[in-house]
Order: sequence, then structure tokens, then C-alpha cells
Amino acid sequence: MRLYLIRHGETKLNKEFRFIGRTDPALSEQGESQARALAERLADEDISAIYASDLLRATQTASIIAGDSGVDVIANASLREIDFGDWEGLSYNEIMERDKETLDSWIENPTGVDIPGGESWRDFAARIDAAFDDIIENEDGGAIALVTHGGPIKLLMTRFHGDDPDFFKSFWPQPGGVNIVEIDDKTVNVIELSGIK
Repeated sequence: MRLYLIRHGETKLNKEFRFIGRTDPALSEQGESQARALAERLADEDISAIYASDLLRATQTASIIAGDSGVDVIANASLREIDFGDWEGLSYNEIMERDKETLDSWIENPTGVDIPGGESWRDFAARIDAAFDDIIENEDGGAIALVTHGGPIKLLMTRFHGDDPDFFKSFWPQPGGVNIVEIDDKTVNVIELSGIK
């Protein structure tokens, strides 16, 4: 099975470097342009299924990729970004002013520090792992696309790299970026990586 892990196109809030998990902005003009470029790039890849987070920025990106291919977009709330709780919608600088100590700790160890009022990394990882396993079990091979957010892609790609903490710290999925992975009987081969810092 070939898996295309795609981060949604840019939104205005991404451009402002705001923490957005459950907030539901539409794509910006740049984000729509990124999605059209993805559609053109993936047009000949024979993708048989497209799964997307049910948030607007992901479903818009997925719908543009699907175009008139006849492939339906399957919206899945389990593919949403982590819930940023009290940090939702705030910029890095705004969070630094309000909660520097927790933000510094979270940046150093995001899997071990909970976001105030948000989703724990443990719960987030369990949700994404379960959604991914369900999708893989329901597909019979071929090529599938998952259009989701930075956090889920970071988690899954880190899993595909043996949960390497150095990879986790250096990998930052960019809006409109695509990562390509071949999965064969639990063997994973990363074909293309988009987002190394």
C-alpha cells in the first residue's frame, strides 16, 4: 500500500503562527493554491481513497485533490489536530506572555507535558493511532491519501521512524506538504519526506 500523508493547505491563522487545533478556518488563497498544486502533482497516482480530518481546512484540501476523479472524500473526526485548549487561537508570543513556563516545558517535551485545558499527548496519540489502524485495516492495498494536520502527520511519521526522538524534534510538516510511505506487511519504507527542519 502506498500512503500519501498530506498536511492541509495554509490558512490565515497558520500564516500568523497561531496554535489552531479545533478552530475551523478556511484555506487562504495561498492554501487553495497549494491544494491545486497537490491535485496536479497527485493526478496520475491512482489514489483509490481519500481520508480527511473533518475540519474545513482539511476537507477543502482533500476536495480539491479529489477534483473530478470520482474518489469520495471520507471525513473522519479522529484525524483532527490536537486540541490546544487554553492556547487555541493564540500566537507563540501571546502564549509566552501568559504561560512561558508551561510553553517552554511543552516545547522541550511535548509528549510529556499537557497543554492547559487541552488534549494530553497520550490521548491524542491513542486517537490518531486507532484512526490510522482502522483506515489501514479497511483498505486492501493500492494508494490512499490522508489529508490531516501537522500534529497527526508528525506523530505518524515519527512512528514510521521507530519513535526516534531526534526525528520527532526535527520534523515539522509544512502546509501543503506531502509525505509518501510504502507499507507492506507491517514493513514501512519512507519514499518522500516533506518537513525536516
